[in-house]
Amino acid sequence: MHLFRSYTPFKYLRGFLCNGQQSGPAKTSQVCTVTANTRFLAVTPQIQPTPKITLRYKLPILWLVLLALAALLLPHRIWNTLLIGLGGLFLVAYGWVWLLAQGLHAERRLRFGWVAVGDRLSEAFRIENRSSIPGLWVEVVDESTVPGYQVNVVRTIDAHSENRWRQAAVCQQRGQFRLGPWTIRSSDPFGIFMLTRHYPQAEEIIIHPPIHHHLPLPLPTGRRSGQTRQPRRAWQATVNAAAVRDYAHGDPLNWIHWPSTARQSALMVRQFDQDTAGDLWLLLDLDASAQVGRGLDGTEEQAVLLAASLAARALAEWRPVGLAAYGRSPHIIPPAKGEGQRWQLLRALALIRADGQTSLKRALSDFGRVAQRGATAVLITPTISSDWLPELLTLQQKGIDLSLALLERSSFGAEESNQGLQTAVQRLGSPTHLIHQSDLGQRLEEAARRGFWEFKVTGTGKVVAVQRPEARDV
Repeated sequence: MHLFRSYTPFKYLRGFLCNGQQSGPAKTSQVCTVTANTRFLAVTPQIQPTPKITLRYKLPILWLVLLALAALLLPHRIWNTLLIGLGGLFLVAYGWVWLLAQGLHAERRLRFGWVAVGDRLSEAFRIENRSSIPGLWVEVVDESTVPGYQVNVVRTIDAHSENRWRQAAVCQQRGQFRLGPWTIRSSDPFGIFMLTRHYPQAEEIIIHPPIHHHLPLPLPTGRRSGQTRQPRRAWQATVNAAAVRDYAHGDPLNWIHWPSTARQSALMVRQFDQDTAGDLWLLLDLDASAQVGRGLDGTEEQAVLLAASLAARALAEWRPVGLAAYGRSPHIIPPAKGEGQRWQLLRALALIRADGQTSLKRALSDFGRVAQRGATAVLITPTISSDWLPELLTLQQKGIDLSLALLERSSFGAEESNQGLQTAVQRLGSPTHLIHQSDLGQRLEEAARRGFWEFKVTGTGKVVAVQRPEARDV
Protein backbone atom coordinates (compact mmCIF):
# COMPACT_ATOMS: atom_id res chain seq x y z
CA MET A 1 0.00 0.00 0.00
CA HIS A 2 2.78 2.48 0.92
CA LEU A 3 4.72 1.44 -2.17
CA PHE A 4 1.87 2.56 -4.40
CA ARG A 5 1.76 5.99 -2.76
CA SER A 6 5.44 6.63 -3.55
CA TYR A 7 4.83 6.65 -7.31
CA THR A 8 4.68 10.10 -8.89
CA PRO A 9 1.69 9.26 -11.19
CA PHE A 10 -0.41 8.51 -8.11
CA LYS A 11 0.27 12.00 -6.76
CA TYR A 12 -0.89 13.58 -10.00
CA LEU A 13 -4.03 11.49 -10.09
CA ARG A 14 -4.72 12.19 -6.43
CA GLY A 15 -4.39 15.91 -7.12
CA PHE A 16 -6.88 15.56 -9.98
CA LEU A 17 -9.32 13.84 -7.64
CA CYS A 18 -8.99 16.56 -4.98
CA ASN A 19 -9.35 19.43 -7.47
CA GLY A 20 -11.80 17.86 -9.84
CA GLN A 21 -14.68 15.50 -9.31
CA GLN A 22 -15.52 14.38 -5.82
CA SER A 23 -18.23 12.22 -4.39
CA GLY A 24 -19.75 11.29 -1.04
CA PRO A 25 -18.57 12.86 2.21
CA ALA A 26 -15.37 14.23 0.59
CA LYS A 27 -17.39 16.63 -1.50
CA THR A 28 -19.67 17.40 1.42
CA SER A 29 -16.81 18.23 3.78
CA GLN A 30 -15.41 20.69 1.24
CA VAL A 31 -18.57 22.75 1.60
CA CYS A 32 -18.49 22.31 5.34
CA THR A 33 -21.44 20.16 6.28
CA VAL A 34 -19.36 17.99 8.57
CA THR A 35 -16.34 20.19 9.27
CA ALA A 36 -15.78 23.37 11.19
CA ASN A 37 -15.88 25.48 8.01
CA THR A 38 -18.94 27.52 7.11
CA ARG A 39 -21.30 27.68 4.18
CA PHE A 40 -23.03 30.89 3.11
CA LEU A 41 -26.76 30.43 2.66
CA ALA A 42 -27.40 33.90 1.31
CA VAL A 43 -25.80 35.07 -1.90
CA THR A 44 -22.83 37.39 -1.75
CA PRO A 45 -23.45 41.15 -1.58
CA GLN A 46 -22.47 41.58 -5.26
CA ILE A 47 -25.44 39.49 -6.38
CA GLN A 48 -27.99 40.33 -3.71
CA PRO A 49 -31.63 39.77 -4.68
CA THR A 50 -33.46 42.76 -6.11
CA PRO A 51 -35.26 44.76 -3.39
CA LYS A 52 -38.96 45.48 -3.63
CA ILE A 53 -40.59 48.71 -2.45
CA THR A 54 -44.34 48.60 -1.83
CA LEU A 55 -46.94 50.98 -0.43
CA ARG A 56 -48.14 49.75 2.95
CA TYR A 57 -51.38 51.78 3.19
CA LYS A 58 -53.59 53.11 0.40
CA LEU A 59 -55.49 55.60 2.56
CA PRO A 60 -52.78 58.33 2.42
CA ILE A 61 -52.97 58.19 -1.39
CA LEU A 62 -56.71 58.89 -1.14
CA TRP A 63 -55.99 61.83 1.13
CA LEU A 64 -53.46 63.19 -1.34
CA VAL A 65 -55.96 62.95 -4.22
CA LEU A 66 -58.69 64.67 -2.16
CA LEU A 67 -56.34 67.49 -1.17
CA ALA A 68 -55.32 67.96 -4.81
CA LEU A 69 -58.98 68.19 -5.85
CA ALA A 70 -59.74 70.60 -3.02
CA ALA A 71 -56.79 72.82 -4.03
CA LEU A 72 -58.10 72.96 -7.61
CA LEU A 73 -61.80 73.35 -6.92
CA LEU A 74 -61.64 75.40 -3.69
CA PRO A 75 -58.45 77.45 -3.86
CA HIS A 76 -57.25 78.30 -0.37
CA ARG A 77 -53.94 78.53 1.48
CA ILE A 78 -54.84 75.71 3.87
CA TRP A 79 -55.38 73.20 1.08
CA ASN A 80 -52.12 74.15 -0.59
CA THR A 81 -50.25 73.86 2.72
CA LEU A 82 -51.72 70.44 3.48
CA LEU A 83 -51.05 69.25 -0.07
CA ILE A 84 -47.41 70.37 0.03
CA GLY A 85 -46.91 68.91 3.51
CA LEU A 86 -48.44 65.52 2.66
CA GLY A 87 -46.69 65.38 -0.71
CA GLY A 88 -43.36 66.19 0.91
CA LEU A 89 -44.00 63.49 3.49
CA PHE A 90 -44.46 60.95 0.68
CA LEU A 91 -41.27 62.10 -1.05
CA VAL A 92 -39.23 61.90 2.14
CA ALA A 93 -40.63 58.45 2.99
CA TYR A 94 -39.96 57.07 -0.47
CA GLY A 95 -36.46 58.58 -0.60
CA TRP A 96 -35.68 57.05 2.80
CA VAL A 97 -36.73 53.58 1.70
CA TRP A 98 -35.03 53.93 -1.69
CA LEU A 99 -31.70 54.77 -0.07
CA LEU A 100 -32.08 51.81 2.29
CA ALA A 101 -32.77 49.54 -0.68
CA GLN A 102 -29.43 50.51 -2.24
CA GLY A 103 -27.35 49.76 0.83
CA LEU A 104 -29.14 47.23 3.03
CA HIS A 105 -27.80 43.68 2.64
CA ALA A 106 -27.88 40.54 4.76
CA GLU A 107 -26.35 37.09 4.87
CA ARG A 108 -26.46 34.02 7.07
CA ARG A 109 -24.06 31.13 7.45
CA LEU A 110 -24.44 27.70 8.96
CA ARG A 111 -21.97 25.55 10.84
CA PHE A 112 -22.30 21.76 10.60
CA GLY A 113 -24.95 20.75 8.08
CA TRP A 114 -24.89 17.31 9.73
CA VAL A 115 -25.83 17.45 13.40
CA ALA A 116 -27.28 14.98 15.87
CA VAL A 117 -30.21 15.17 18.23
CA GLY A 118 -28.99 17.03 21.30
CA ASP A 119 -26.35 18.99 19.39
CA ARG A 120 -26.41 22.74 19.07
CA LEU A 121 -27.50 24.13 15.71
CA SER A 122 -25.87 27.52 15.22
CA GLU A 123 -26.09 30.15 12.51
CA ALA A 124 -24.33 33.50 12.16
CA PHE A 125 -26.33 36.42 10.77
CA ARG A 126 -25.04 39.71 9.45
CA ILE A 127 -26.98 42.78 8.29
CA GLU A 128 -24.95 45.52 6.62
CA ASN A 129 -26.19 49.04 5.94
CA ARG A 130 -24.01 50.86 3.39
CA SER A 131 -26.38 53.78 2.96
CA SER A 132 -26.36 57.11 4.78
CA ILE A 133 -29.85 56.44 6.19
CA PRO A 134 -30.23 54.37 9.37
CA GLY A 135 -32.50 51.36 9.46
CA LEU A 136 -34.78 52.19 12.37
CA TRP A 137 -36.01 48.62 12.33
CA VAL A 138 -35.02 45.65 10.19
CA GLU A 139 -37.08 42.49 10.55
CA VAL A 140 -35.81 39.02 9.66
CA VAL A 141 -38.61 36.67 8.58
CA ASP A 142 -37.49 33.05 8.31
CA GLU A 143 -39.30 30.07 6.81
CA SER A 144 -37.07 27.33 8.22
CA THR A 145 -38.67 24.04 9.24
CA VAL A 146 -36.28 22.93 12.02
CA PRO A 147 -38.39 22.16 15.12
CA GLY A 148 -37.77 24.55 17.99
CA TYR A 149 -35.57 26.88 15.93
CA GLN A 150 -36.75 30.49 15.78
CA VAL A 151 -34.86 33.06 13.75
CA ASN A 152 -37.45 35.87 13.42
CA VAL A 153 -35.96 38.97 15.03
CA VAL A 154 -36.09 42.77 14.70
CA ARG A 155 -32.83 44.73 14.70
CA THR A 156 -31.79 48.38 14.50
CA ILE A 157 -28.78 49.34 12.37
CA ASP A 158 -27.09 52.69 12.00
CA ALA A 159 -25.90 54.23 8.76
CA HIS A 160 -22.64 52.84 7.37
CA SER A 161 -22.52 50.05 9.95
CA GLU A 162 -23.33 46.39 10.36
CA ASN A 163 -25.08 44.21 12.92
CA ARG A 164 -23.90 40.68 13.70
CA TRP A 165 -25.45 38.05 15.94
CA ARG A 166 -25.75 34.31 16.37
CA GLN A 167 -28.91 32.28 16.54
CA ALA A 168 -28.74 28.83 18.15
CA ALA A 169 -31.03 26.05 19.28
CA VAL A 170 -30.71 22.49 20.50
CA CYS A 171 -31.76 19.90 17.90
CA GLN A 172 -34.78 18.10 19.28
CA GLN A 173 -35.89 15.81 16.46
CA ARG A 174 -34.09 13.76 13.85
CA GLY A 175 -35.01 14.14 10.21
CA GLN A 176 -34.46 16.21 7.11
CA PHE A 177 -35.32 19.88 7.47
CA ARG A 178 -34.85 23.16 5.65
CA LEU A 179 -33.12 26.41 6.56
CA GLY A 180 -34.69 29.23 4.59
CA PRO A 181 -35.92 30.81 2.46
CA TRP A 182 -35.86 34.05 4.39
CA THR A 183 -36.65 37.74 4.01
CA ILE A 184 -35.53 41.05 5.49
CA ARG A 185 -37.99 43.92 5.74
CA SER A 186 -37.72 47.55 6.73
CA SER A 187 -39.65 50.78 6.40
CA ASP A 188 -39.47 54.56 6.60
CA PRO A 189 -40.07 56.39 9.90
CA PHE A 190 -43.69 57.07 8.94
CA GLY A 191 -44.49 53.50 7.93
CA ILE A 192 -45.76 54.47 4.47
CA PHE A 193 -43.50 52.33 2.28
CA MET A 194 -42.15 48.84 2.90
CA LEU A 195 -38.77 47.59 1.72
CA THR A 196 -38.54 43.81 1.17
CA ARG A 197 -35.54 41.78 0.09
CA HIS A 198 -36.31 38.07 -0.30
CA TYR A 199 -33.59 35.39 -0.24
CA PRO A 200 -35.05 32.32 -1.97
CA GLN A 201 -32.10 30.04 -1.19
CA ALA A 202 -32.97 27.13 1.07
CA GLU A 203 -30.45 24.73 2.57
CA GLU A 204 -31.12 21.14 3.52
CA ILE A 205 -29.99 20.08 6.97
CA ILE A 206 -29.87 16.52 8.25
CA ILE A 207 -30.37 15.91 11.97
CA HIS A 208 -29.25 12.33 12.52
CA PRO A 209 -29.66 10.20 15.63
CA PRO A 210 -26.94 10.58 18.27
CA ILE A 211 -24.22 7.96 18.54
CA HIS A 212 -23.29 6.40 21.87
CA HIS A 213 -20.27 4.27 22.63
CA HIS A 214 -21.71 2.51 25.67
CA LEU A 215 -24.26 0.02 24.37
CA PRO A 216 -26.25 -2.60 26.27
CA LEU A 217 -25.28 -5.38 23.83
CA PRO A 218 -22.05 -6.51 22.16
CA LEU A 219 -21.39 -6.29 18.46
CA PRO A 220 -21.93 -9.70 16.77
CA THR A 221 -18.67 -11.21 15.56
CA GLY A 222 -20.03 -13.15 12.59
CA ARG A 223 -20.06 -16.83 11.73
CA ARG A 224 -16.29 -17.21 11.36
CA SER A 225 -13.35 -15.10 12.42
CA GLY A 226 -9.99 -14.54 10.78
CA GLN A 227 -8.93 -13.14 7.43
CA THR A 228 -9.36 -16.04 5.02
CA ARG A 229 -10.66 -15.93 1.52
CA GLN A 230 -14.01 -16.56 -0.06
CA PRO A 231 -14.64 -17.12 -3.74
CA ARG A 232 -17.00 -14.13 -3.85
CA ARG A 233 -15.40 -10.84 -4.94
CA ALA A 234 -15.85 -7.76 -2.74
CA TRP A 235 -16.98 -4.32 -3.82
CA GLN A 236 -14.89 -2.71 -1.06
CA ALA A 237 -11.19 -3.00 -0.21
CA THR A 238 -10.17 -5.77 2.15
CA VAL A 239 -6.78 -7.12 3.22
CA ASN A 240 -7.00 -9.85 0.56
CA ALA A 241 -6.06 -8.80 -2.99
CA ALA A 242 -7.01 -11.66 -5.30
CA ALA A 243 -6.24 -10.38 -8.80
CA VAL A 244 -6.13 -7.29 -10.99
CA ARG A 245 -8.62 -6.00 -13.54
CA ASP A 246 -9.08 -3.05 -15.88
CA TYR A 247 -9.77 0.31 -14.27
CA ALA A 248 -13.45 1.31 -14.27
CA HIS A 249 -14.88 4.78 -13.76
CA GLY A 250 -15.44 5.37 -10.04
CA ASP A 251 -12.74 3.03 -8.76
CA PRO A 252 -10.66 4.58 -5.93
CA LEU A 253 -7.25 5.61 -7.12
CA ASN A 254 -5.51 3.87 -4.23
CA TRP A 255 -6.69 0.56 -5.75
CA ILE A 256 -4.46 1.07 -8.81
CA HIS A 257 -1.73 -1.56 -9.12
CA TRP A 258 1.13 0.36 -10.72
CA PRO A 259 3.41 -2.58 -11.66
CA SER A 260 0.56 -4.18 -13.64
CA THR A 261 -0.32 -0.78 -15.10
CA ALA A 262 3.24 -0.38 -16.34
CA ARG A 263 3.28 -3.87 -17.90
CA GLN A 264 -0.14 -3.61 -19.57
CA SER A 265 0.18 0.08 -20.59
CA ALA A 266 -3.30 0.59 -19.15
CA LEU A 267 -4.68 1.38 -15.74
CA MET A 268 -5.16 -1.81 -13.71
CA VAL A 269 -6.74 -2.00 -10.25
CA ARG A 270 -6.58 -4.66 -7.57
CA GLN A 271 -9.56 -6.95 -7.07
CA PHE A 272 -10.35 -7.94 -3.48
CA ASP A 273 -11.78 -11.04 -1.86
CA GLN A 274 -14.64 -10.87 0.63
CA ASP A 275 -13.73 -11.64 4.23
CA THR A 276 -15.43 -14.70 5.64
CA ALA A 277 -16.57 -12.91 8.78
CA GLY A 278 -19.52 -11.90 6.63
CA ASP A 279 -21.67 -8.84 6.33
CA LEU A 280 -23.38 -7.22 9.27
CA TRP A 281 -27.00 -6.25 8.70
CA LEU A 282 -29.05 -3.97 10.94
CA LEU A 283 -32.64 -5.11 10.64
CA LEU A 284 -35.27 -2.67 11.96
CA ASP A 285 -38.88 -3.64 12.61
CA LEU A 286 -40.86 -0.48 11.75
CA ASP A 287 -44.33 -1.98 11.95
CA ALA A 288 -46.51 0.78 13.41
CA SER A 289 -48.69 -1.67 15.35
CA ALA A 290 -45.67 -3.00 17.29
CA GLN A 291 -44.40 0.36 18.57
CA VAL A 292 -44.80 1.66 22.12
CA GLY A 293 -44.54 5.26 23.30
CA ARG A 294 -43.99 8.46 21.38
CA GLY A 295 -41.19 10.87 20.71
CA LEU A 296 -37.76 10.47 22.22
CA ASP A 297 -39.02 7.99 24.82
CA GLY A 298 -40.71 5.69 22.31
CA THR A 299 -39.46 2.46 20.82
CA GLU A 300 -39.08 4.00 17.36
CA GLU A 301 -36.48 6.54 18.44
CA GLN A 302 -34.70 4.08 20.70
CA ALA A 303 -34.45 1.52 17.89
CA VAL A 304 -32.98 4.12 15.54
CA LEU A 305 -30.51 5.25 18.21
CA LEU A 306 -29.37 1.68 18.81
CA ALA A 307 -28.97 1.01 15.07
CA ALA A 308 -26.91 4.19 14.55
CA SER A 309 -24.59 3.35 17.43
CA LEU A 310 -24.10 -0.24 16.29
CA ALA A 311 -23.37 0.93 12.75
CA ALA A 312 -20.79 3.45 13.94
CA ARG A 313 -19.02 0.85 16.07
CA ALA A 314 -18.94 -1.76 13.30
CA LEU A 315 -17.70 0.69 10.68
CA ALA A 316 -14.98 1.85 13.06
CA GLU A 317 -13.81 -1.78 13.12
CA TRP A 318 -13.80 -1.75 9.29
CA ARG A 319 -16.68 -4.16 8.93
CA PRO A 320 -19.20 -4.01 6.07
CA VAL A 321 -22.55 -2.83 7.45
CA GLY A 322 -25.94 -2.76 5.74
CA LEU A 323 -29.42 -1.63 6.71
CA ALA A 324 -32.80 -3.25 6.14
CA ALA A 325 -35.69 -1.18 7.50
CA TYR A 326 -39.25 -2.25 6.83
CA GLY A 327 -41.52 0.75 7.25
CA ARG A 328 -44.15 1.92 4.78
CA SER A 329 -41.78 0.65 2.08
CA PRO A 330 -38.61 -1.44 2.44
CA HIS A 331 -35.41 0.58 2.75
CA ILE A 332 -32.40 -1.55 1.85
CA ILE A 333 -28.78 -0.34 1.91
CA PRO A 334 -26.29 -3.07 0.89
CA PRO A 335 -23.34 -3.69 3.23
CA ALA A 336 -20.28 -1.58 2.63
CA LYS A 337 -17.38 -0.05 4.53
CA GLY A 338 -15.93 3.39 4.95
CA GLU A 339 -16.95 6.92 5.80
CA GLY A 340 -19.28 7.18 2.83
CA GLN A 341 -21.31 4.24 4.10
CA ARG A 342 -21.46 5.83 7.55
CA TRP A 343 -23.09 8.99 6.24
CA GLN A 344 -25.41 7.03 4.01
CA LEU A 345 -26.62 4.96 6.97
CA LEU A 346 -27.02 8.02 9.19
CA ARG A 347 -29.03 9.79 6.52
CA ALA A 348 -31.32 6.80 6.12
CA LEU A 349 -31.76 6.45 9.89
CA ALA A 350 -32.55 10.15 10.16
CA LEU A 351 -35.41 9.86 7.68
CA ILE A 352 -37.08 6.53 8.42
CA ARG A 353 -40.33 6.38 10.35
CA ALA A 354 -42.17 3.53 12.07
CA ASP A 355 -45.25 3.97 9.89
CA GLY A 356 -45.27 0.61 8.12
CA GLN A 357 -47.75 -2.21 7.95
CA THR A 358 -45.26 -4.94 7.09
CA SER A 359 -45.31 -7.67 9.71
CA LEU A 360 -42.03 -8.93 11.12
CA LYS A 361 -42.68 -12.35 9.61
CA ARG A 362 -42.94 -10.88 6.13
CA ALA A 363 -39.92 -8.63 6.73
CA LEU A 364 -37.73 -11.61 7.68
CA SER A 365 -38.94 -13.51 4.65
CA ASP A 366 -37.91 -10.63 2.39
CA PHE A 367 -34.62 -10.21 4.21
CA GLY A 368 -33.79 -13.87 3.63
CA ARG A 369 -33.84 -13.21 -0.12
CA VAL A 370 -31.52 -10.21 0.21
CA ALA A 371 -28.84 -11.37 2.67
CA GLN A 372 -26.17 -13.83 1.62
CA ARG A 373 -24.93 -16.89 3.38
CA GLY A 374 -22.45 -16.12 6.15
CA ALA A 375 -24.02 -12.77 7.00
CA THR A 376 -24.96 -11.71 10.52
CA ALA A 377 -28.06 -9.67 11.33
CA VAL A 378 -29.06 -7.70 14.40
CA LEU A 379 -32.85 -7.58 14.62
CA ILE A 380 -34.14 -4.59 16.61
CA THR A 381 -37.81 -4.92 17.47
CA PRO A 382 -40.32 -4.23 20.27
CA THR A 383 -42.68 -6.96 19.10
CA ILE A 384 -44.52 -9.30 21.42
CA SER A 385 -45.70 -11.63 18.67
CA SER A 386 -44.01 -14.98 18.09
CA ASP A 387 -45.41 -15.85 14.66
CA TRP A 388 -42.10 -14.89 13.02
CA LEU A 389 -40.05 -17.59 14.76
CA PRO A 390 -40.37 -20.06 11.82
CA GLU A 391 -38.72 -17.44 9.61
CA LEU A 392 -35.90 -17.26 12.13
CA LEU A 393 -35.30 -20.99 11.69
CA THR A 394 -35.34 -20.52 7.93
CA LEU A 395 -32.61 -17.87 8.18
CA GLN A 396 -30.51 -20.16 10.33
CA GLN A 397 -30.84 -22.94 7.74
CA LYS A 398 -29.64 -20.50 5.06
CA GLY A 399 -26.49 -19.80 7.07
CA ILE A 400 -27.56 -16.36 8.29
CA ASP A 401 -26.98 -15.73 11.98
CA LEU A 402 -29.46 -13.51 13.75
CA SER A 403 -28.96 -11.69 17.05
CA LEU A 404 -32.06 -10.20 18.67
CA ALA A 405 -32.18 -6.81 20.39
CA LEU A 406 -35.60 -6.95 22.03
CA LEU A 407 -36.94 -3.62 23.29
CA GLU A 408 -38.67 -4.47 26.59
CA ARG A 409 -42.19 -3.11 26.19
CA SER A 410 -43.08 -2.59 29.83
CA SER A 411 -40.14 -0.19 30.29
CA PHE A 412 -41.61 1.98 27.52
CA GLY A 413 -45.02 2.24 29.17
CA ALA A 414 -46.82 -0.82 27.80
CA GLU A 415 -48.81 -3.07 30.10
CA GLU A 416 -47.44 -6.32 28.67
CA SER A 417 -43.86 -7.60 28.67
CA ASN A 418 -42.02 -9.56 25.97
CA GLN A 419 -39.63 -11.44 28.26
CA GLY A 420 -41.32 -14.68 27.27
CA LEU A 421 -40.34 -14.04 23.65
CA GLN A 422 -36.75 -13.62 24.77
CA THR A 423 -36.76 -17.10 26.29
CA ALA A 424 -38.29 -18.62 23.14
CA VAL A 425 -35.66 -17.08 20.86
CA GLN A 426 -32.82 -18.18 23.12
CA ARG A 427 -34.07 -21.76 22.93
CA LEU A 428 -33.74 -21.56 19.17
CA GLY A 429 -30.05 -20.78 19.56
CA SER A 430 -30.06 -17.05 18.72
CA PRO A 431 -28.43 -14.58 21.14
CA THR A 432 -31.06 -12.29 22.66
CA HIS A 433 -30.59 -9.08 24.59
CA LEU A 434 -33.43 -7.38 26.43
CA ILE A 435 -33.11 -3.60 26.06
CA HIS A 436 -34.82 -1.33 28.58
CA GLN A 437 -35.59 2.31 28.00
CA SER A 438 -32.97 3.49 30.47
CA ASP A 439 -30.22 1.47 28.75
CA LEU A 440 -29.89 3.72 25.71
CA GLY A 441 -27.91 6.80 26.58
CA GLN A 442 -28.75 10.15 28.09
CA ARG A 443 -31.98 12.05 27.79
CA LEU A 444 -32.11 15.06 25.50
CA GLU A 445 -31.87 17.56 28.37
CA GLU A 446 -28.55 16.05 29.46
CA ALA A 447 -27.16 15.50 25.98
CA ALA A 448 -27.97 19.08 24.99
CA ARG A 449 -25.07 20.35 27.06
CA ARG A 450 -22.66 19.01 24.47
CA GLY A 451 -21.17 21.82 22.44
CA PHE A 452 -21.61 24.55 25.11
CA TRP A 453 -19.01 26.50 27.03
CA GLU A 454 -19.86 27.79 30.50
CA PHE A 455 -17.67 30.24 32.40
CA LYS A 456 -17.60 31.87 35.80
CA VAL A 457 -15.65 34.84 37.11
CA THR A 458 -13.78 34.37 40.38
CA GLY A 459 -13.42 37.01 43.06
CA THR A 460 -10.03 38.03 41.66
CA GLY A 461 -11.48 38.65 38.21
CA LYS A 462 -10.17 35.44 36.64
CA VAL A 463 -12.40 33.69 34.10
CA VAL A 464 -12.61 29.92 34.62
CA ALA A 465 -14.27 27.40 32.31
CA VAL A 466 -16.66 25.23 34.33
CA GLN A 467 -18.17 23.37 31.35
CA ARG A 468 -16.36 22.34 28.19
CA PRO A 469 -17.91 20.92 25.02
CA GLU A 470 -17.77 17.14 24.95
CA ALA A 471 -16.02 15.52 22.03
CA ARG A 472 -18.29 14.48 19.19
CA ASP A 473 -18.88 10.76 18.85
CA VAL A 474 -17.25 9.30 15.81
